[in-house]
Amino acid sequence: MARCFVGVMLPEHLKENIAKIQQSIRSLPIDCKLVERENLHICLSFLGEVEDEKLVALYKNLGGVCSKHRPLSVKISGIKLIPSEKHVRVIALDCYSKELESLGKDIENGIGGDAKPPHVTLCRVRNIRDKNQTIEKIKGIKADVGEFGVSSIQLIKSHLEITGPIYAVLYESKLSK
Repeated sequence: MARCFVGVMLPEHLKENIAKIQQSIRSLPIDCKLVERENLHICLSFLGEVEDEKLVALYKNLGGVCSKHRPLSVKISGIKLIPSEKHVRVIALDCYSKELESLGKDIENGIGGDAKPPHVTLCRVRNIRDKNQTIEKIKGIKADVGEFGVSSIQLIKSHLEITGPIYAVLYESKLSK
């Protein structure tokens, strides 16, 4: 069994900008778990536990979906509070790309899983002190990370450790329309 998701690992040149945003969050009165630099990604569909014998079919299905899409561009900009400002559980960055949203819907329909609008998780929130004032400060953080090209989608295994998850790309499929 492998705990898996379909996503896009972020290029190194964007991770530096994201790390600065995470440092701004760390300086606020928030108890949270920051996503490790090496794990920064855009999740398109969380699949959960997948039996090993189903992985080959998953690779084939992902390849089929990706063959119907061409390489695309994604802009990462703006703070997003998930599920809402009232009950913040995740602080994330918004991802802007109609093509990526379309690809995400095709992945959800062709492969399954729990798909959310594309975003980059910065941290998982346990508690926010002085909530209203802190949320205003979060929303004021400059979060224009940049734009990058996506030419492939990855099936990623997430192995949970005490120190946090360790990701490994199990399969990569090129966008090739």
